[in-house]
Amino acid sequence: MKKFKFLILLFLVISINSSFAQMTIPTSDGTMVREIAPKDFKNYKGSVLVMPAFKARGTKKWLTKQFQKNYGKPFFVADVSDVSTGYGDDKYPIETYKYMIFIQSSKSFSGNTEYSFQLVDRSTNTVYYHPSSGNMVKKYLKKLMK
Repeated sequence: MKKFKFLILLFLVISINSSFAQMTIPTSDGTMVREIAPKDFKNYKGSVLVMPAFKARGTKKWLTKQFQKNYGKPFFVADVSDVSTGYGDDKYPIETYKYMIFIQSSKSFSGNTEYSFQLVDRSTNTVYYHPSSGNMVKKYLKKLMK
């Protein structure tokens, strides 16, 4: 009976996790760098493409508001449906959006939403990530601009 209960619990966990699956960055040919950003990023004047890997009601509006308050440079928040197609040159040209901020979310056991951020240099296919980049958009953007 204990094995049966364990299997049911395992099945529930797997099915719940798969229902909240998110897109990931295609990094097969990319380079992963354990830094928050390249040294010259704070001087970058071009537009940044913001790609959330999740869809919740008001996500685009909320991210736009966060970036307007805390980033202060040109950006565009794409829709989650654009994540898989927007990585290449077709919809968002690299000349316009050299950098992309990829945002993933997950729920903690306490029910809080946690975020992870990766800055992608699309011209070199380099992914910048740092585990202590902050869990909140505001904190991440402040560290990014240092």
